[in-house]
Amino acid sequence: MVYLIVLYRILTVLLAFLIIGLLLNKRHLGRYTIFDFITSVTMGAVAGADIADIKEPHGPRIFALIVIGITHILFTKMLIKSRKLGRLLTFDPTMIIQNGKIVVKNLKQVRYTLDDLISHLRENGVFDISEVEFALLEPNGKLSFLKKSQHVNITPADLNIPTKYKGLSLPLIIEGKVVHKMLKSAGLTEEWLLEQLNKQGVTNVQDVFLTMLNTQGNLYLSKYEDPPNIQKVDH
Repeated sequence: MVYLIVLYRILTVLLAFLIIGLLLNKRHLGRYTIFDFITSVTMGAVAGADIADIKEPHGPRIFALIVIGITHILFTKMLIKSRKLGRLLTFDPTMIIQNGKIVVKNLKQVRYTLDDLISHLRENGVFDISEVEFALLEPNGKLSFLKKSQHVNITPADLNIPTKYKGLSLPLIIEGKVVHKMLKSAGLTEEWLLEQLNKQGVTNVQDVFLTMLNTQGNLYLSKYEDPPNIQKVDH
């Protein structure tokens, strides 16, 4: 009976978290502020206590989770409406690299190590720190940077070269199943798709892991069969 009570409490706590998560929009889920951290820790503590101590009534703690979630939503709406309040209760961006030079004082102030800086730059495709003109540590802990002008990739717009429209690719086959809705939206038929697969040596749709159609009409095809001689990567 005790295990059933614990299971019931876990499911109801997860349901409460799910409802609160759905009430938050993508902005709240993607941007983690100090208030988000406090809310998460508090909700985790309440949920943990509720699951661990089955002698205490379940209802008040579920109510507490809902109240904390609603308070978080109302608070973030206040931050959006009042920029002054938002600046007061959230962190400011911190300059980490200025004019190509690392601001050591700010690194120490935000307890951001050199390893953190180099790692975050690599995550964003920058493997040479000398290419960076400015870098900012954002309030959500992410690193934003601006490359030096001589290291910025040249775009067709810079050269006044006209380009073709590039939109979203459509998945036509996912894990061996034809996505008929996408075929219809592209004005294509399953017969056309099967013909294209035959041209690439595929006779069975179930052998295909993924097929995408881009706006230029080109098909990307990846089969369940692994490529030969998969390369191993060392740390």
